[in-house]
Amino acid sequence: MAAPGEEAPCGLCGAAAAPYTCPRCNRRLCSLGCYRGHGGCAEAFYREQVLQALQAERGSPPGRDRLDAALRRQRQLREAEDSAGPVGRDLWESLSPAERADFQRLLSSGEAAALLPAWRPWWWRRRRPRRPVEELGEPRPDEEEDEEGEEALAGPTPPLPADVPPLSSFPGPPPSPLLPFQLPNVLYGYAFALSLHGGDEALLPELPAAALDVSAALRTRRVFSSAAEALRAARYDAEVAGYPRCPLGDAGTVLAVVQLLEGRDRRDPGADAGAALAHLEELLRRGGRAVPPEERRRFGRARRKCRYLLAWSRAAAAALAELAEEARRVHAEVAEEERGLGGPPWDGERVRGGEGRLVEELD
Repeated sequence: MAAPGEEAPCGLCGAAAAPYTCPRCNRRLCSLGCYRGHGGCAEAFYREQVLQALQAERGSPPGRDRLDAALRRQRQLREAEDSAGPVGRDLWESLSPAERADFQRLLSSGEAAALLPAWRPWWWRRRRPRRPVEELGEPRPDEEEDEEGEEALAGPTPPLPADVPPLSSFPGPPPSPLLPFQLPNVLYGYAFALSLHGGDEALLPELPAAALDVSAALRTRRVFSSAAEALRAARYDAEVAGYPRCPLGDAGTVLAVVQLLEGRDRRDPGADAGAALAHLEELLRRGGRAVPPEERRRFGRARRKCRYLLAWSRAAAAALAELAEEARRVHAEVAEEERGLGGPPWDGERVRGGEGRLVEELD
């Protein structure tokens, strides 16, 4: 503990000079590298403020120019290089009083939503009633428009590697019969992290770090005996890690797992789950470059787990269907829980949160 009048050492590497402060846990940090290596704590703080404020009543819109400047200032402070030198204050205190007041009014009025870019999960889809005969010229399911005239499917699907090595090429014993239950846990962490950060892949290592925090299958040797247990563990870990509630809600995140397992392509139902695993592996690879060397090992282990599950999933279409069926039952239970509690404030609505707008899965 630092003596009175002395600056506390870095809470990550122990360096004596630690001019930065995490706005959420007040841990002192010495550099941009340690700030990023600290994980998603600071990012979660700002997202929590946004998500909580969007639930408040709308008020009169504040001055847009000054609010835009405050938002830009927040991003600049987060992305500042070490060469800028120590500031001796945390990020929030670095804003001027006028900027802080305007930023708070922006959040509390709900006008923050209007400044955030539109974003939807790439796996999002809306199901329509089946018709016995398709009319000529009728849009295909992936060309449908929702009730507000916007395309129902957003964003390009992450690429699926053309050559996935067979599972037999991996060293070690044959896979355990409990291996399939790792997949729902990993996919929950992926959907949670991507949605929490509004799909902003530039938020590294925070985005993949959140997936690690939520998925015990990625960060440990944890095993599960069912898909329900795997999903329950992920929901619990997200809460214990202190993250704000995912904008999709618990039910929406479980539904994301269902849809990733089911897939959108009937000719290759495992393609979406495979694309998600490959995408997460890439995010972990890029995120591992932004953490201190001692942290890279856990990112590397998680990447290898994603690659192993990808190889397994490409030859396990029947197992994926069974997992999806069990996950759908879990979704029904969680959705009923949320309805009993009044449901999340974004239930059935378009909402904006984090760095982008999120749309809850509809099914």
